[in-house]
Amino acid sequence: MRSIYFLHLILKTVLLSSLFVYLISCTVPDNPGGLNQYTASVMAIPHDEWQRKQIESLVSSMSLQEKSSQVLITCIDGNDRFHPYLYRHFRDVIPGAVLLFGYNIAGGPEAVFDYIASCNAAFQSLGARVPVLFGIDNEGGDVFRLGSIGTRLPSAKTVAENFSPAEACELYRQSAVQLAELGITLSFSPVAEILTDENRAFLGTRSFSSSLDTVVRYSEAAISAGSSAGIINAVKHFPGNSADDPHFGIPVLDISPEEFETVYLAPFRALIPEYADAILVAHSIIPIIDPDTPFCLSKKGVTGILRKNLNYNGLVITDDISMQALARNGYSPVDAAVAALEAGCDMIMTSETNIRKLSDAIKNRAETNGDFMFRLDEAVTRILTAKQSLGLVKTSLQRYSESRIYNNTEKIFNAERYYESVRRGNEILERKNDS
Repeated sequence: MRSIYFLHLILKTVLLSSLFVYLISCTVPDNPGGLNQYTASVMAIPHDEWQRKQIESLVSSMSLQEKSSQVLITCIDGNDRFHPYLYRHFRDVIPGAVLLFGYNIAGGPEAVFDYIASCNAAFQSLGARVPVLFGIDNEGGDVFRLGSIGTRLPSAKTVAENFSPAEACELYRQSAVQLAELGITLSFSPVAEILTDENRAFLGTRSFSSSLDTVVRYSEAAISAGSSAGIINAVKHFPGNSADDPHFGIPVLDISPEEFETVYLAPFRALIPEYADAILVAHSIIPIIDPDTPFCLSKKGVTGILRKNLNYNGLVITDDISMQALARNGYSPVDAAVAALEAGCDMIMTSETNIRKLSDAIKNRAETNGDFMFRLDEAVTRILTAKQSLGLVKTSLQRYSESRIYNNTEKIFNAERYYESVRRGNEILERKNDS
């Protein structure tokens, strides 16, 4: 009996081992080296390095047309479904991200979720190999596009004056949960600028405070809240604004080097090491940096100050390049798109309806300039890395695993989680109003 038992145990071990070998070999079906090569590579490559190599492989497989479109953030019509005429508009020009406005938010949260799902399905049918990010301005106060379907965030100034950083973090977390449940994973917030005499007329209540410490602590709260809910916050507007609204004119920030360092760079310098996964850069002209060029188009600014001086390696996004701040400075959207990438930006936000001409200009520049081609690949790599952190870009192992576990990976709206988050967010506001 004892010998039969051990024979059974040996056979069971052999069968399980064989099954393990088979499953592992299936995870990399294109690997000609078989199990030994794969297992050796997994053992030798740390997890982060493995993910990086997956992104590099995806970037190298993308066409130049795909890359030239991936760097664009555009707006979109509709609020109920992806309309038929949009198929022609986006054919061969699928953007990296879509910025939603108030007119895209209609009905209840279920309707918004269905609208975004409809857009995602349409982009996929158009050949998108990488899911499109959906973003929205979610600062609170006057800059809050979600409207009445979620927790109505107060302005940054109101939050800093009435909530502790911990309370603010929980309030922002509930708002971020709501965005994530709708399918919105990029929040253009918070404003991390210190309120000054130079920017007060433009920023107003959008800044947390004139105190560096307050701005940093509440910005950290907002960014940490977003990260915990599975979204990315694009911190803005680096390095700062003047009194002029860039939507209508050219903002010039005429300050001393000392003020630039201690007031304007200081909050971003504090946030970058741990908190800033994405930064939105301003259109301001800063004479001490580059007297002739808006900051977002200045290599001295984006690469020299943000990348090298502050050692920032995350995602850099422009403000809308169709604003008057650039147009009145002689930059068409086409010129601005190319210049922003050359300066060191990774994603180009534009309200220009003809995004095809922007994509074509980027593509043409890359075809004729090796340095620009390298810069484009670098930008796309950062975009896909950000999307990977959100779970939108899967590794080969993740794709295999999901294909074996799930019959249907289509996301459905989690009404219970969404409305519970709204309840909690509103409760935080009510408690503060009652105190």
